[in-house]
Amino acid sequence: MKKSRDIIIATIIALILLTGCGNEIEHKQGNDKIEMSASQFIIDETPYAEDTEVTRSRNVANAPFGKEIIKLDNGIEAEVTVEREVADNTHHATTRTTEMTNQHYTIYALKNGNRVGTLRGTVSGAGSSKNFIPDAGTSSMLLLEPGTYTFVCHNDQVTPTGNQLYVYNQDAEKALMGVTTTNVSGKEYKVNFQMKHLAARIRYELTTYWDINNIRAEVGPQGAIDLSIYNNDGTFNSESTGGVSHEITFPTVTTEAADYTYTSTSNYHYCLPNSIVNPMVIRFKTGMLYRKTIASYSMNLMNFPRQKLAANESYKVKIKLYYSFQYLFSDGTTGTIMQGKSAGKTPIAAMISSNKAIGLTDAKVGASRLFNWSNNQAKHNTITSQIFSVIYNSVDGYNQTWSTTHSATGVAHANDPNFPAFVRAANYVPLTPITAPAGKLSNWYLPALGEWKLAAQTMGKYNPAQLTAWPTAGTHLNWDDRLVKVIFVQAGGESPIWVNGTRGDGWYWASDEFSAGSAYHMVLYPEATYSLWFAANPKSSNPMRVRAFIIKNS
Repeated sequence: MKKSRDIIIATIIALILLTGCGNEIEHKQGNDKIEMSASQFIIDETPYAEDTEVTRSRNVANAPFGKEIIKLDNGIEAEVTVEREVADNTHHATTRTTEMTNQHYTIYALKNGNRVGTLRGTVSGAGSSKNFIPDAGTSSMLLLEPGTYTFVCHNDQVTPTGNQLYVYNQDAEKALMGVTTTNVSGKEYKVNFQMKHLAARIRYELTTYWDINNIRAEVGPQGAIDLSIYNNDGTFNSESTGGVSHEITFPTVTTEAADYTYTSTSNYHYCLPNSIVNPMVIRFKTGMLYRKTIASYSMNLMNFPRQKLAANESYKVKIKLYYSFQYLFSDGTTGTIMQGKSAGKTPIAAMISSNKAIGLTDAKVGASRLFNWSNNQAKHNTITSQIFSVIYNSVDGYNQTWSTTHSATGVAHANDPNFPAFVRAANYVPLTPITAPAGKLSNWYLPALGEWKLAAQTMGKYNPAQLTAWPTAGTHLNWDDRLVKVIFVQAGGESPIWVNGTRGDGWYWASDEFSAGSAYHMVLYPEATYSLWFAANPKSSNPMRVRAFIIKNS
């Protein structure tokens, strides 16, 4: 039997059946019939997920069922996990009082598939269960012959249709039903209905490294149940059209967490039992992340623990969206974060060209990140210049760090304790030990100013043509410092961007020499304030930090 597609019917599946518990009470019997008064029916609600069958220990709440890596178009990647939510076992009396509402119910007594009595009324009271109170002017009891009966209780979101029960799509969220079988023979029994939700619910937790604003999506299982009918004989029929979808909204989040992330959790949406959820299709309708639109992009999730949803289940789908960028991994290969995770690789640097990369954290010892370029006043590089075009395009930081021929003292700066900035860069310890074969990667080194320019260009979309001479007061250069920050922090690194004026914050040495007393450096200000700054400062100044670079050989 089918209904139109705008009617979505929930199943009242056989798993919902519970055996009624019995407190014996004094019975009234006459003419071989037993009076079952309304006061003998107790209605109790089972919260979502309380009776969920899980494939791992119930002591492990919200355990994930594996990660799924999805590449979206437009330079964004997703890491998705599905968690089955498990109800708090401590909730019982207190929480149920809050969840259970005084609403209207209908009770049937069924025998051999036929209805032999009906009660209609509301529930009232407090605590973990509530009493049934018949509607005014209606029957207050059932007269039953001795025998075994199936008692069915449902709220008004379940619609009787002939000898069958339907749930419309708009009522799926609140539809409740309880079924219990009791032998009525010579004694009356308390009939305790354990009311269960007739839908499974799913919510989505979105985590990004960008503020979340006006992001909406449309979600729906591939095989959504269009019609599920409960028959009085205990059987049910299901038909599927796959045409059901739900809209979810992610609340705006503009406050960054301590780990640089933004997290927003959507409203629940409700799916009828037996809906096929592998895949669950998510299509974004609005939103921007990492300067890119995500509208119209979709994901097919395949990590639900069962192929078909069951009534009263509750799930959280965690979606973490990353900005797609190339990284250098500890084994010497390159790829995006998601490519690395899929292969079990850890990034150690961000690629700024086909063969050069910048370390993800500052080179430091202990808590200190501030290092002099050198401690004496003399020219130390064999090649120095004050010509803007020469230094702006200087990219030989490796030789200025490691070559003896580039050192005026004949000792490579990397090995000379008189050059602490170079020594710290050369001895940089990345987030994970390097496992690349010998010769695959160069040593770490202090970058030249032109290599800093290249990093700003590749990561922050800086246009080098903006600057044709040394900047002066009022010079403002356009670049995307927010993307630069994202590139570092999403890989577990430290942002190099100036934040709050802390001494040395965002200021970095370069390997180029201006004069006997000064050396070049780079300041990474936010674009909205002072922007990038290319300059020179006394070598003995100590507000500078050190960020090491590395070369990937072939």
